[in-house]
Amino acid sequence: MFGNTRPPFWPALVVYLLFIVASSLHPLAGWRSADAFGLQFITAPWPAFITRTDLATNFLVYVPLGYLLALQFTRPRRRGRAVLYTTLAGLTLSLVLEALQQLVPGRIASNLDVLVNALGTLSGALLTLHHRRLARAVRRARGWRRRWFRPGWGVDLGLAVLLLWGLAQFALLPVPGAGWLELHLRPFDTAPGGLEQLNPAWFVALTLEMAALGAYAASLLRPGRYVSALLLLFLAAFAVKLLAATLLLKLRVVGGVLSLETLAAFLTAFWLLLTPWVSRHRRGVAIGLLAASLLLRGVAGGAWPAASLLNIMGLSKMVAWLWPWLALVTLLLLDGHWRLWRGRHAVAGRKT
Repeated sequence: MFGNTRPPFWPALVVYLLFIVASSLHPLAGWRSADAFGLQFITAPWPAFITRTDLATNFLVYVPLGYLLALQFTRPRRRGRAVLYTTLAGLTLSLVLEALQQLVPGRIASNLDVLVNALGTLSGALLTLHHRRLARAVRRARGWRRRWFRPGWGVDLGLAVLLLWGLAQFALLPVPGAGWLELHLRPFDTAPGGLEQLNPAWFVALTLEMAALGAYAASLLRPGRYVSALLLLFLAAFAVKLLAATLLLKLRVVGGVLSLETLAAFLTAFWLLLTPWVSRHRRGVAIGLLAASLLLRGVAGGAWPAASLLNIMGLSKMVAWLWPWLALVTLLLLDGHWRLWRGRHAVAGRKT
């Protein structure tokens, strides 16, 4: 069963298993008597309250587990068995952890969680059937990274921070507005009855977010990639926001993400970034906009979110709160790194 092991994946698998166990049994203290342990919850009715956030969290958390585990089970021409073994392993792990949750204060064992966790494991395992295609896609992505972005570890760090912005979108709020804005869900095809029904705070926060994001990403680009990269970035950002809303909100209100204020903010930020002065001073503009967003958040009372790391919205709210700080520090580090790099090349040029 473990004949075609891939040692490089084992460390990641072990770490991820420990993460799932620790998060499932949090806070790992104050355990109840063992008399509460059992599997009777499997035949219980469905939970009275079912939220999209919990379903999305349970599903997404088990997808990487299924992928990593199936890679270890896989043998040539026996990928179907690997998918089956992986799904059974994920189902067993979920059953054990849900049963143990009966001993943890504040946790409730749920048969629906077991089902969703198993589906997440199965989905991750099925992805391994396309592992070679995914590996080729990763190689193409590396080539795209070399063609579009500046070289160096600093830009790699910057791109990782850019990916964290995608996770922050599951907070369903503009990143600078984390902690002080309410979700704005009036659809774009529902015109406001008057100016008083417009939401200027949402427009300002989202314009600031997209302008800061665009200027930040542009600071990582190679020369000559500015306009095309910004267009792709804005289209991808809009798709990510819509995807997060689709996963976490009821379908009848997903269209609210496309409010007039949202569309106007995207257009305003894109127009601002296309102005010649901004394009020439993109790094300074990004630093200024990130600092402005942090100042605005501080004035508006955007404190550290009281959220849990154990669900996707809680984790994304914390990432959203941290993201402007991470982006700002990254840009400051990159500025020093590129000055040092240019200085070394200048010295080498004089020597030659």
